[in-house]
Amino acid sequence: MRTGTSFARDWQLIKVARALQRHDVTRPLVRELLVDAPPALAEQVAAISGRLGEEDGRTLLTRSEEGFDPPTLMEGLLLMWGIPCEAKRAVGGGTVIILGDMAAVREAFVDERVAAPYLAGYARALQRDAVFKHAAGGRMTIRFPPRGE
Repeated sequence: MRTGTSFARDWQLIKVARALQRHDVTRPLVRELLVDAPPALAEQVAAISGRLGEEDGRTLLTRSEEGFDPPTLMEGLLLMWGIPCEAKRAVGGGTVIILGDMAAVREAFVDERVAAPYLAGYARALQRDAVFKHAAGGRMTIRFPPRGE
């Protein structure tokens, strides 16, 4: 305990710190911006999100061991972020990762218009020829072709 402060004050601060959750003004801000966003703003947000996804994917690659394959890295990230996914062998080889829980995607990314380009950029950074698809019903898939294809 610091000198010049009271135990009661310090105890109150500790209790407040434990009771409050991390303050995040970004989530409600982005949500409000995208509610009635004009197409130009939505496109700009998507472009920034995709660029950030690629940067984060490249950062992960520099920190991971050589033996990790891109689909395993992507699946691990999605699960770590709380996004349930299913990895399957793709017809013709490679792996397809299916994200079916859009509520979990929105929880992790605020909005699908942020999530889709971010995840597409991330996947491309992990493997250049990865293909991201966002179906009209909300379902997202990432196809990682066999390496060297």
